[in-house]
Amino acid sequence: MPIPKLYNKRVKHILPLVLSIICITVGLNFYLSENIHQFLLENKALNQNKLSTFNPRTSTSALFSYVEDIIQYNETELIHIGTKDGIYFHWDDWVDLSPGNKFLDRYRHDFPSGQCDSLLTKYASVNGYSLESYNKKVLRGMANLYCLKDIPRKVFITTDDSMVEVPIVGKKRFGVNLLGPRTRDKNQLVESMMTIEQNKDRLGFRSRPLKRLQPIVPVDAKEFIFSPEAEIFKLQEKLNNETITENELEYLQFLEYSNDYLVDNSDTYFKYPWITSDLFRGHSHHFAYPFFKRYIGDRERQSVVHHMVRAWFQFAEMNGFVSWVNYGSLLGWVYNGVNMPWDTDVDVQMPIVQLDRMGRQFNKSIIIENPRYGNAKYLLEVAPTYIKQGNGRNFIDARFIDINSGLYIDISALSHSNFKPPSNAVPNQDSLGTMMVHCKNWNWHTLEELLPLRHSFFEGGSVYIPNNVSSILSRKYGPDSFTTKLRFKKHNYQADISMWVPDRICKYPPPTNIRFNEINGGLTFEGACNKEYLQDEYHIIRQCSARHKMLNQDIDRPIDYDIGEWGELPILRKDAWDYYNDINANNVNHDRWAVSHEIVGKIHENKTKKM
Repeated sequence: MPIPKLYNKRVKHILPLVLSIICITVGLNFYLSENIHQFLLENKALNQNKLSTFNPRTSTSALFSYVEDIIQYNETELIHIGTKDGIYFHWDDWVDLSPGNKFLDRYRHDFPSGQCDSLLTKYASVNGYSLESYNKKVLRGMANLYCLKDIPRKVFITTDDSMVEVPIVGKKRFGVNLLGPRTRDKNQLVESMMTIEQNKDRLGFRSRPLKRLQPIVPVDAKEFIFSPEAEIFKLQEKLNNETITENELEYLQFLEYSNDYLVDNSDTYFKYPWITSDLFRGHSHHFAYPFFKRYIGDRERQSVVHHMVRAWFQFAEMNGFVSWVNYGSLLGWVYNGVNMPWDTDVDVQMPIVQLDRMGRQFNKSIIIENPRYGNAKYLLEVAPTYIKQGNGRNFIDARFIDINSGLYIDISALSHSNFKPPSNAVPNQDSLGTMMVHCKNWNWHTLEELLPLRHSFFEGGSVYIPNNVSSILSRKYGPDSFTTKLRFKKHNYQADISMWVPDRICKYPPPTNIRFNEINGGLTFEGACNKEYLQDEYHIIRQCSARHKMLNQDIDRPIDYDIGEWGELPILRKDAWDYYNDINANNVNHDRWAVSHEIVGKIHENKTKKM
C-alpha cells in the first residue's frame, strides 16, 4: 500500500487533526485515570467535618429522647418529634447535607418543617445517571435527599441485647434549633440505650432479641423457588373469597404491577453518581446515589465496611434471614479474614424467597448502630424488580447502605429457574439431585457447593460463608486466585504479616530480624517500611488474620470450634465520624484508626478466647 504524500490536501489537513485527537485522548486518559492520593482524600474529609455543624448523634439523641418520653408517659414532649404512634423523619436530620447548604439554608429558614418548592424539586429530580460535574452531582444528591428521597418506614434501635422497632409516621424536620441543645455524647447515649433495653417491654413497640449465628445452616431448596405468577394466583383466590388482608392486598398489587410492567421496563433502580471527570477511574461508581458527598479514602472505607458487615449479619440473623459472603469479599476472607483494602463494597447472597419476605417486612428500614461502637445508620432498601429476571438493568436486588458515606453491601437473590445454564457454568450439572440456582447477573451455583452454609469470622464478626469455597472462587477468578496470586491492584500480599500492603508503602517485606517488636508483637517502625500507617493497620488486622489462620488452614474444612467460646472480636476500627471529629476537636494527638471496643451483651457473655 503506497504511503500518501503530504502534499495531498486532504491528508495534509486530516493527519494533524488525528494526531491531536490521539494526544488529547491519551493525555485525558492519563489525567483522569490517575489515582487520587490518599492524603488528599483524608484532608477533604477532615475539612468537611470541620466546616459542617452536622453531628450524627443528634438524630440518635432525638430518637432516644422520644422513646424515653414514652417510657415516662411524657406526652407533652412527643409532639415536637413524633406522636405516640411513631417518630417524624426527614433526611436533613439524619444525613449531613452541608455540601448543599448554599441553597438549602434558605428553604430551612422559609419552610422549617422541610418542604420544597417546584424549583428545588425540579433541580433534585434529574436522573442520578446523568453525567455532570463533581460539584453539581453532589448538590443534586443533597437536594434529592432533602426533597424527593422516600422516607423510611421504621427505624431500629440496636441495644446490647435486642433491637427495638420504632415506626415512622410522617415527613418533618426536627431542626437544629430544637435538637442541638439535646445532643448527647457517647457515654450519655450508651446510658440512654441501656435504659431503653431495660424498659423495652413497656414501650408498646415491637422488639426482637439478638441471636448468635449458628455453626451450620441447612437451607431448604424451596427457599430458592419463587414464582410471582403463582403468588399472584394464590392472592387473587383470597381476594375473590374476601379473605385477603390489607397487607396481602398491597402485596398483590405490587406483584401484579412489578410482574406485568416494572421488571421489564424500569430503569436501573440503584443509581450511582456518574461524574464527567470520573469516567476512566470510576471512583464515584461505587457509592449509592444520592448519599454521595465526596470520594472516600481506603482506611475510611475499611472502617465503614468493618462496622457494616457486623450490623448486617446481626440484623439478618435476628429476623431469621440467611445470607452469605461471596465473590470478592469471599476472596478477601480466604487470604486473611477481612475485606481486601481496595474492595469498594461487600457482596452477599440470599435465597429469593427469603429476600421477598425481607422486602415485605423491612424494606426501607433504618438500623442504628449500637452507640458503644459507632454512629453509623444503615438503610435497608429492596429493589421492586427483585421478583424475576428482567431487562438486564437491575442485577442487584437489595442494598444495606451506610447513609453517612453512601458505601453499601450488595445483596443478590439466588433463584432456581427454567433458564439453562452454560455448559461450563458449574461442573456436574447432570448428577442426580443437583439443583442449579443463579442471580440476575447470571452467576450460577449448585446447591451442593453452597449448602449447608457454615459459620466463620469476617472482619472479626460472625458471618456465613458457602460450603465449598475453593470450587466457587476457582471458577469465578481462576485456580490461582487464592493460592499463588500475591500482587493485585497495586498491592502486594506479605504473608509474614498476612496483609495486603500498598506498593506505594513498600513492594517487598523488610528483613525478618527487624520486622517485629519483641515487646508487643507489633511491627517496628523499620519493619513497617518506616510508615506509621502500616503499624496501625497491622495492629488492627492481626487479630482477625491470626484467628482466620488458626481456624481455616483448609478453607473448605475448618477445624471444629465453639462459637460462644471464641466470641466476636472487638470492634477494631474507629468510627469514621469519630475519627475526623476527634482530630478537629483536638481530642487526640495521633491519627490512628485502631481501637478495641469489646462486644457487650448476653449472647457474648461466655466468651473466653481473645484471639
